[in-house]
Amino acid sequence: MSHVVATQGMVIEEPSNPRREIGLKMAVLARQMRQRFDERVEQMGVTRAKWVLIAAVAGDPGTTQREIAAKLEVSDVTAGRMIDRVSADGLIERRENPHDRRAYRIFLTPAAQPVMAKLATAAEAYEREMFACMDESELATMNALLDKLSLHLGNTRRETGDRKAFHDIPLAGGRGMS
Repeated sequence: MSHVVATQGMVIEEPSNPRREIGLKMAVLARQMRQRFDERVEQMGVTRAKWVLIAAVAGDPGTTQREIAAKLEVSDVTAGRMIDRVSADGLIERRENPHDRRAYRIFLTPAAQPVMAKLATAAEAYEREMFACMDESELATMNALLDKLSLHLGNTRRETGDRKAFHDIPLAGGRGMS
């Protein structure tokens, strides 16, 4: 397959770049998936900032503000403000860290459990809808290919000294990407 490109009044047909096409499609799909899920949970009164923080803490109870900031790719100050807001809602709490008096550990409160249940139900419904066009074999193949790419990117990041690899990031329920 090729693409038609107009350059300085000339039409040039250039061969497609499947790697670029896949990368762009993955980026667009990730954004669309996030936006659509956000729309669903906003109807329940849960913002993205709230649900990503709750999911991060649920996946790693006792994590610190700095670790949350790294996971969510925000500054420590932004993470602190997010924690303040969700803490004011009674869904998370700060506890003293016995190993470091300067850092607090973040935990879900019992009040977060109904919110977690609603988020899980919304996610399951959305996943069924999103992947309705694929059979189990296609899903297994796609999952295996994404795992392969994630592992490769993780290895590349480690070789260059970058931070935590993508497939090492815990998801809700405490499991990683691979």
